[in-house]
Amino acid sequence: MKIEEKLKWIQPIVFKQMQQTVKQNQLAHAYLFEGVSGTGKKDLALWLAASLFCQNPHDHLPCEECSTCVRVLQHQHPDVIEIAPDGLSIKVEQVRDLKAEFSKSGVEGKQKVFIVEDVEKMTIGAANSLLKFLEEPDGKVVAFLLTTAKQRLLPTILSRCQLIHFQPLSKKRLLAELEKKELPVSQASLLVHLTNSLETAIEMSQDEWFNEARKIIWKWFVLVSKKEQQGFVFVQTDIMPHFKDREHYLLVIDLLLLAYRDALMLNYEAVDILAYPQHQEILKETAGRFNGAHLTEALETILLSRKKLESNVNAQGVFEQLSLLLI
Repeated sequence: MKIEEKLKWIQPIVFKQMQQTVKQNQLAHAYLFEGVSGTGKKDLALWLAASLFCQNPHDHLPCEECSTCVRVLQHQHPDVIEIAPDGLSIKVEQVRDLKAEFSKSGVEGKQKVFIVEDVEKMTIGAANSLLKFLEEPDGKVVAFLLTTAKQRLLPTILSRCQLIHFQPLSKKRLLAELEKKELPVSQASLLVHLTNSLETAIEMSQDEWFNEARKIIWKWFVLVSKKEQQGFVFVQTDIMPHFKDREHYLLVIDLLLLAYRDALMLNYEAVDILAYPQHQEILKETAGRFNGAHLTEALETILLSRKKLESNVNAQGVFEQLSLLLI
């Protein structure tokens, strides 16, 4: 599927707006694309970059087929520079390297583009360095800053960019698409709560590690929701051997959170799409054992544990403490 077709499906309103901007040759020098993951921010940035370099444009729109378009879309064009966090943050050295690249003449022309992913993860030094770059662009430069948390950006950076909001794909629409791909409802229903991207959801459904992960965390939920002491030991025997890094640890929290969310929804009889529909009977039993206030408190406890993980607190300690609090 061409990126144009994908964007028409994921972000019809935003894409139509940007398509018109390209046709009228009115691209601004800096954009901030804001929205949850999987909503097409990077795809649109690349498509717009391709429109600036395309060898065979039609009404200023990229063909996506010429060698230049292909290189842009495959992240291989020398005048389209992409930056992503190095570890947990975007460091000042990365922005300095970017500025050094843009102080040079374009390899294939005067136009240059830079795309910064997760721009909210910039250090203060990197943010200030980028701000100077945005205030004093050197030559024909277009910047695309991508974020899932614009509230964490400096107000001065926000003021220098044209803000474009990307609407999340509705869970019902994504679920229908996954069902068309013949994914089991038990998988699809969980995936629509974890990602807004059809491609990512399909990849996750085919990932053996992920499929084992969801089974492990469901077992943990059953243990702690029944207040069984084994839930504490389960952290060391089953969770820690399978989950190895920060992203894995956050997934642990998200999977557990969804199980308690399902129970709370059933408690209040306010069901839309359960994350674990195949376990509905167990969830009803859980909802029947606790009142809504208790389940809400459990959700708040789990969210607090997520904040600890985001602050790099030891994962095993966080999970063990969480077990004790829930038990």
